[in-house]
Amino acid sequence: MRISNVILVGVLLLVLSSGCAKAMDPAYPTSTYPSPITTEPSPPTETPQPAATETPLPTPSPTPYQPFEAVVKIDDLLLRSGPGFLNEASQTYTEGETVQVLGRAPGWSWVYVQTSDDLLGWMKLELLDIKGNIYDAPEVIPDGFVIIKGHMYTPNGNPASHITLTLTPAGGAPADEDAATTDVLGRFYFFLPEGSEGEWTLEAGGYSCESNAVNAACSLIGVFPPPQEIDLNESADIWINLQMTSN
Repeated sequence: MRISNVILVGVLLLVLSSGCAKAMDPAYPTSTYPSPITTEPSPPTETPQPAATETPLPTPSPTPYQPFEAVVKIDDLLLRSGPGFLNEASQTYTEGETVQVLGRAPGWSWVYVQTSDDLLGWMKLELLDIKGNIYDAPEVIPDGFVIIKGHMYTPNGNPASHITLTLTPAGGAPADEDAATTDVLGRFYFFLPEGSEGEWTLEAGGYSCESNAVNAACSLIGVFPPPQEIDLNESADIWINLQMTSN
């Protein structure tokens, strides 16, 4: 019985010593843990996407201007070197002759034409039978002139069309007088010969039944403003706004 107990104790000691040896063996695997996080993680990097590009729309090509005809309405219509009665005349044309309209001066007064004998110059708009839309013709402002321009307005402030104004030098005769007519924007332009100077009088004195400043009976609605005195010695490019008043 004593021998059995001794054997049992020896077996237990052997088992215990074997387990301790396994626990102390450095080759025995041990549990591992991730390192602690000590910095803020960087956000994920986005892959740059190519920027969207718009396909440019084609630019429409302007339609080239096609000159149209105008027919002379009176005998001995003068072709002038500039858009105004005070500019030099170079040739006369008879009623029924045709010209090509190449452009127009601002306002409703003069057109730039090419004649049948290939001369270039200016003719009075009202003395031509225009065979097209005059506003289709390109606007031409010639160089080398003393320009007086402005607007005429109705009593309620709208542009007054087809109003005729005259411009006369101080002490001048009727032959020294120039005339201009307002367009649908109420604009008028005078192109005086280069070197024109002194005092001039600007006055509204006529209208046509096409004007928006008349009633159905072709009577003027309102009263023209008083004449304006202009001194060309102060400026060679003058702008004047005029307004009619109520009756």
